[in-house]
Amino acid sequence: MYLVLWLMLWAGYNSGPWYVLDPSFPASTPVLIHGVRAFLPVLAGWLALILMLGRGRMKRPAIMGPLGLFSFFMIIGLGPSFLLPGERAIQAVWWAAAFGAPLAVLILGLTDPQPDVALRNLLTLSWVIDTFMMVAIILALPVIGGPSFMPGEGRALHVGGTFVVEKFAGMPGPRNTGLGRYAGVAALAALGRLCQERGWVRVLWLMVLPGSLYILVAAQGRTELLGFIVAAFVILALRRMSRLVMVSWGIVATWLLATGDMFQRFWQYWTRGGRFDPTLSGRTLAWQQGWEVFNTSPWVGLGFHADRWFLARAQHIHNGLLQALLQSGLIGTTAFVAAFAAALVFMVRLYWLSPESRRVPLAAEVPGILIFFTIMNVTESTAYFSANWLLLAPAMAYLQLAFWKDRTLRVDLARRLRGFGRSRRLVVASPSA
Repeated sequence: MYLVLWLMLWAGYNSGPWYVLDPSFPASTPVLIHGVRAFLPVLAGWLALILMLGRGRMKRPAIMGPLGLFSFFMIIGLGPSFLLPGERAIQAVWWAAAFGAPLAVLILGLTDPQPDVALRNLLTLSWVIDTFMMVAIILALPVIGGPSFMPGEGRALHVGGTFVVEKFAGMPGPRNTGLGRYAGVAALAALGRLCQERGWVRVLWLMVLPGSLYILVAAQGRTELLGFIVAAFVILALRRMSRLVMVSWGIVATWLLATGDMFQRFWQYWTRGGRFDPTLSGRTLAWQQGWEVFNTSPWVGLGFHADRWFLARAQHIHNGLLQALLQSGLIGTTAFVAAFAAALVFMVRLYWLSPESRRVPLAAEVPGILIFFTIMNVTESTAYFSANWLLLAPAMAYLQLAFWKDRTLRVDLARRLRGFGRSRRLVVASPSA
């Protein structure tokens, strides 16, 4: 059931209500399909809510954590979305509902009698979808007007090899940063699963890792590459048996870069032949405009999709924090930032501070996914319904579930120890003893 609901969420990706709002709808069969599938995420969220109501009282671990904070952020942004004029209100409410739909499905999964199985399956499905999207884009690019990323062909692996496909099949087309995101997530998922899987499943992830690394470098997404480097380091650092391997590889990689004159080439690759850009995006003008728009409604924001309505040329702001401020103001953004802070605290407590003897079985790739998208929020955003959000949300839910499970185990252990101590004192104090 959860997998079907999650597939419904992805089925509405790269679509929206603007297809239906067009007076000429349905102008063609592809437009009809895009218009219908735009409402599948909303339907999935509605079904999840109905099923939650059928289960009765909500469990505390299902909402106390990042999922509850993201839900608060969505509710605050939903208010001003209704106040927008005309069709803008319809689209803004759709974006809010679509953002909340994954939360509803994940909270439903956490209320399941076996939430561990539900969340583990959702994680696996997410990584499979991500890998499928990466491969599909690579195969489709030469057909839809993009470059070929096959070795020895096209524009891959050279400075300035970015690309944007404006539109195909009636949908917005892919760009190099989106491809880099899918490749980065696939590589992190493969790196984590290689540490834990066995048999033929491990062989499959072993095949995914080198291919996704090649595509990540060839796509030349700077933030995606930086996010992967930091996230991979976190995964290896948290795998305590891998520290020696990590240090050894770091020394060898540094030596290879220095002797092969690769530092200069890397600098050219990173700057794409120009000057160094510390923002990694060059969108400082859009950020400045967004800040000015935010000041017009600083407390509750201007509703979802506000950057498209109020920035010049209907541009996307490409920053998670600024988009959250525009959509739900300081009140909602406080919850948005707190969700990431809570997830990072959960990650440190579970993966770093928890003793090996008491640690619950954990998915090794989840910390890397969290770090990856935290860095991605600098030039992209997880504050709206997107592939970023659909890939990050299951990791957030997994951390929330693992934290409460670990906390329950600690409380039960403390109770048993206290009970054992009391019984031992009673035995010692007994005259018969």
